[in-house]
Amino acid sequence: MNFSVNVDAIYLGKKIDVHDAVEDVAKAGIKNIEFWGWWDKDLDRLCRLKEKYGLQYVGLCPRLTSMVDAQYKVQYLADFGEALKAAEKIGCTGIFVKPGDKTKDKFEVQARNMMDILRRLVDMATPSGITVLLEPVSFLEAPDTFLGTSKLAFQMVREIDSPYLKVLYDLYHMQLDEGDITRKVLENLDDIGHLHAAGITDRHELGDGEIDYGYVFDAIDRAGYKKMTGLEYFPVKDPLDGLKKVIFEKNYR
Repeated sequence: MNFSVNVDAIYLGKKIDVHDAVEDVAKAGIKNIEFWGWWDKDLDRLCRLKEKYGLQYVGLCPRLTSMVDAQYKVQYLADFGEALKAAEKIGCTGIFVKPGDKTKDKFEVQARNMMDILRRLVDMATPSGITVLLEPVSFLEAPDTFLGTSKLAFQMVREIDSPYLKVLYDLYHMQLDEGDITRKVLENLDDIGHLHAAGITDRHELGDGEIDYGYVFDAIDRAGYKKMTGLEYFPVKDPLDGLKKVIFEKNYR
């Protein structure tokens, strides 16, 4: 498995500057880094850290407005454009996107609005070779989200049919809502561009809860998955010790 570290999640609430967190992770020999926001980062400093340690930035998010509400279309595209410029500057290979909350419009209207924006995002990102990664999230955590099922996400990705649009399949979120995550990943492997992982009970370390990540990762690895699996959890124990345990020791308990 190829792991990346979401430093915003792993170091959330810790008394450390995010750039120092990136450097700590890099000094431990971990090369693949992802973020939530880009606007609170010093992009020049991230570029220097990338050069110094041979890092790869694999994902960041635009500001979240709405893909499904037509009144926010211009704003969403502008926000994505800013995120795209940030990704280009630091050499980030993916942009994580979500559609936002559902509206009172008919499902078909919202879906059409979302598909229109997704096509625009792909057109924007393709020249730079950056992949748009569409993330469905759990209704339990985001009850108003428009995209709470992986089935709809996969349908949309297949309809647009671009190598620069894939699903970000979050194992934590989808276990909460759907279960059967190993089979779902294996059946849709070609349309997945990124995975996220966290312990299922309280989103702590991977051993927190019912997911047997050893089984899940072994099955996915044997199926030939070579893309990133982002560690996006809130650690209870020392963050760096936990990361090294997963990435280097392959110990997921």
